[in-house]
Amino acid sequence: MQRLTYGVRTQDPGDHDDPAARAAIERTPAFRDFAAGLRHIDDALRASPDPYANAVGIWLNVPRQDGDEHAVPESERRRQLVALAGASKDPRIYELAFLTCGRSAEDGCYALSARRWAELDAGNSVPLSFILDDAKARGDVSGQEEAWFHMATAARVNDRTLAQLQPIIASSNGSAGDQAAAEGLAMLAMGISAAWPLPVGRLYDCRPGALADANRAQLCARYANLMFEHSDSMTTRSYGATLIRRVGGDARPGAIVRSELEGWLQAWTPTKTLTCGELAGQLAFLSRAATDGGPAALHPVSSAAAP
Repeated sequence: MQRLTYGVRTQDPGDHDDPAARAAIERTPAFRDFAAGLRHIDDALRASPDPYANAVGIWLNVPRQDGDEHAVPESERRRQLVALAGASKDPRIYELAFLTCGRSAEDGCYALSARRWAELDAGNSVPLSFILDDAKARGDVSGQEEAWFHMATAARVNDRTLAQLQPIIASSNGSAGDQAAAEGLAMLAMGISAAWPLPVGRLYDCRPGALADANRAQLCARYANLMFEHSDSMTTRSYGATLIRRVGGDARPGAIVRSELEGWLQAWTPTKTLTCGELAGQLAFLSRAATDGGPAALHPVSSAAAP
């Protein structure tokens, strides 16, 4: 089967800005199956009894009619997510809304706060990093120290950049069109998540000058290990490896992360064409990563290569 990505693009050669080429693609059986799969998965997400699946459907904002770029305007997308977040105690829904809003106060986003997210997501250091960012912006030194303490003593670092893939993949009926659509939507979701405004810049508070403060040095070391050992994404695990090297000079975590990234490329390598079985295998891998986190999904691959 042909491997199709979101929209009308394929990985076949040719100029897809050419209307004639575009129209030819849209007439192919593979594209029609793909488009039908998009509609099916989108409908399934929005009709699911699981509120998180509903939130993912809103968040993806897949066009509902031919010719549309999105289902609803961006402002309405934010309002819908904020409304779901306000009515739910699910930290995954709150995170979707909070990160979609960014720093905006429009479209009801003013009702969301990092502190409320932290209350719903006890033990997760990610909302605490936003609290640190806010304290830093205000020049609140005591607030920064409090945030650093809670970040360093948290149980995990869950940014959930892959979590949205689980309901997407679970909504596929297993047909060729649904599998291709699930992969396209998974790539779309990963692209949206990659643009999330995580305040990782504050980790540079662990620069060498700051480490002259024994208390800050201890907090930085604890948080670096937390990020490396208990992250659900390769991005935050990589930051942890970098901080460990900066704080203590240990380069071994960085080598482990590099081997894991090689494992990721082996497990998830987009190609021009895929059989349905190969695509099903890649979706199964992404589903594991969405449920258990990228590092955990890669463990069987990376452990053999790790020094």
